[in-house]
This record gives sequence, C-alpha cells and structure tokens, in this order.
Amino acid sequence: MAGDPRIDPVDARILDILQREGRRPYAEIGAEVGMSGPSAHERVKKLEGRGIVRGYSAQVDPAAVGLGVLAFMWVTQAPGSIADDITDAFAEIAEVEACHRIAGEGDYLLKIRARDTADLERVVRRVQATRHVYRTETDVVFSTPFERRPLPILADAGGAAKSGGRPAP
Repeated sequence: MAGDPRIDPVDARILDILQREGRRPYAEIGAEVGMSGPSAHERVKKLEGRGIVRGYSAQVDPAAVGLGVLAFMWVTQAPGSIADDITDAFAEIAEVEACHRIAGEGDYLLKIRARDTADLERVVRRVQATRHVYRTETDVVFSTPFERRPLPILADAGGAAKSGGRPAP
C-alpha cells in the first residue's frame, strides 16, 4: 500500500541505510542520522506503516544454491486475450523470480533462474505452454556486474521525495 509520498531528509537517509544493511541495529541507524535508537526505531516503524518499507530479506547467491543460469524472457500474449491477466500462471512457476507487465513489443518480462541450460529449456517450454502465451523470446545472461542497487531516494527542502540523480553528500 502506497502511503504519503513525502520523504524528509532523515527518512531518506534511514531508507538508504536500510537498503544497504537491513539488519543494522536501530542504535547505529540513529547515531548515523543524529537521533537516538528508539527514535530511529519509531521512524522505521512509521516507514513500514506507510508501506514505504515493504519487508526485509536475505540476499542469496543464486549460483551457490545451484541456480547458475539467469535469463530474461519477453512474453507476448495471444491477440484477443490481452484482457486476460496471466501473471498467476507465471507465479506458479518457481523458477520465475520476477514478472513485469510492460509496454512495447512484449506484454510481460520474466526473470528466470535455472540450474543449467537443460533446466532453462524446461522452464521456457512451460512458459510457452501457458494459456494465452503467443510468442516468447529469451535472452540468457552471461554475467551480472551489479544487481539490486539501493534506490536513489532524495528529499527536497519541502520534504517531498524525488527519484533519480545522486544523494546529496
């Protein structure tokens, strides 16, 4: 649930810290932004309550757990079926890490993790067999120089959040 879009400079700094180190103690967060640990904890709870912080998770190395192949699949829905949302069918495929509705040549962009190319072929065939899938195109990733970068959250003097650019020093 999206809440009030205004982010003040302190909240922006707290969000930056949490994106980089979600397990950081409130006392350390507070010290870094110039407030007590309990005050930082209260700020974080408010950010969670507003739906800005949606949760916390571990970043697992896919290759270390046997998912060494990453691919992106462009999916085009069958003509005349565009009103049918097929995201639930994609959600049933465990190897589909992310699903995006997109504008452009395709209708969906899927992020797929697989054990090897034979496993990827199996997943591709499963997606292609999904009702209302008309065409797919799959791009296999050779390497990932970076991924999951923190969002560049900036706050202006009035407290309204802006995106883009670099955080102020």
